[in-house]
Amino acid sequence: MKSDMITCSFVMDRNMYNTFKSIVSKNGENVKGNIVRYMQSVIRYDTPNADTILAIQEVEALKKDPNKRVYNSFNEVLEELADSE
Repeated sequence: MKSDMITCSFVMDRNMYNTFKSIVSKNGENVKGNIVRYMQSVIRYDTPNADTILAIQEVEALKKDPNKRVYNSFNEVLEELADSE
């Protein structure tokens, strides 16, 4: 094993593990890979909150969308909402 690698070992409830494994397996993943990706997300976004991570990803996707609607003020948003009623 490389010197910059570590082996992690922990004990957990068997039913919780089996339930988790069943869920990630349905998505074509495995437990180890899923946990590693989760750790990478925590490091990348400096937050363990899954909802926050999804919100950040949504904002990043919107920034890349050339067809997104851009507003110069909150009044523009309100005017558009009023026009759509």
